[in-house]
Amino acid sequence: MYINTTQYRVQINIPYGQLNDFIIWCEKNISYDWKYRVLDYGGRDPGHYEFLFANEKDYVKFLMW
Repeated sequence: MYINTTQYRVQINIPYGQLNDFIIWCEKNISYDWKYRVLDYGGRDPGHYEFLFANEKDYVKFLMW
């Protein structure tokens, strides 16, 4: 499914070793299509990621989490 990348996206820094927690949360709680992309790997420092959502409710749910 095509995800509109002009809406429903958020860029966040995620501490080293915690990306998997975000992915698991999305797999369990997001109803529609979603994806993420790496903007900066960061190494042992926090990485910078962009999460994209096909549905506004899922986007808001993620922001509130």
